Amino acid sequence: MNHLRKGFTLIELLVVIAIIAVLIGLLLPAVQKVREAASRVKCQNNLKQLGLALHGFHDAYGKFPPGQAGEVQLLPPWITQLGPLHHAGWATFILPFIEEENLEKQYHWELWSADPQNQGVVAHPLKIFQCPSAPEQNRFYYDWPFNTTSPPGKGACGDYASIWGIDPNLVPILVNNNLIQQPGDYRGVMAPNDMASFSQIFDGTSNTILVTEDAGRPALWQNGRRGQNLINNGAVWAGYNNGFYVHGTNRADPTDAWGPCAINCTNNRQVYSFHTHGANALFADGSVHFLSDSITLRTLAALATRAGGEIPSGDY
Repeated sequence: MNHLRKGFTLIELLVVIAIIAVLIGLLLPAVQKVREAASRVKCQNNLKQLGLALHGFHDAYGKFPPGQAGEVQLLPPWITQLGPLHHAGWATFILPFIEEENLEKQYHWELWSADPQNQGVVAHPLKIFQCPSAPEQNRFYYDWPFNTTSPPGKGACGDYASIWGIDPNLVPILVNNNLIQQPGDYRGVMAPNDMASFSQIFDGTSNTILVTEDAGRPALWQNGRRGQNLINNGAVWAGYNNGFYVHGTNRADPTDAWGPCAINCTNNRQVYSFHTHGANALFADGSVHFLSDSITLRTLAALATRAGGEIPSGDY
């Protein structure tokens, strides 16, 4: 006697496949949200570690490192070590405080950071300077000034930059609209060729940003879309130009260097991240806050200065 085997009909199989597809469709966004939440926490932890390093530097030398150093009038030991042609970024100063003593020992302060003898340091990717939400990890920059050396070199890119203060061209706009006071000190804590102490942060350490995200470099990103160009020499974590002045951007046209958009319109030396609805920022008191992408340019400018006399308005 033959027994007929029961099996799935084609319709039943298609129904099962459709149900699985729906379940996967429902699950993927949840997985992506969990992954992004973990990446955002990791990014915040990177900034907290950088905050500890910057505070450790301040404990050792009485001041924060400069946002960039192109002059030798700095605290010892660099006043005797920095050569006249050397241009250093803030990150090179804190290498011993992020457990990178060996890299710091290899670094030639008497030479330019792009010098071939500094390749072992500036071309070395450091995860503490990379946000996991940013695309293309272990990115490198090969253009000027690295392409002028023999042999040509490269620089490892990072996602965190110091805020130097308010762009001088933005100051009259804010003053004319009664958004900031005049006269005022519009420098950030880590301004170029300047080493500030806690006592010089008159706006309060909890109201002043040290370092924030400027992610995705060296590629140019605008409103979540990658452009055709590269960020000009401001992408290397150890680079001279790893910092910026706040000036705002035109959201409709991110190539316009002026406008009310404060966050996530361009990573061309402005606040930019790949997190949803904002970007992380390290404050002078060592805390890390998530800045909403709805923050006003006035509020971001107030947070950028160390002694501007502004009072940040609203939540950020």
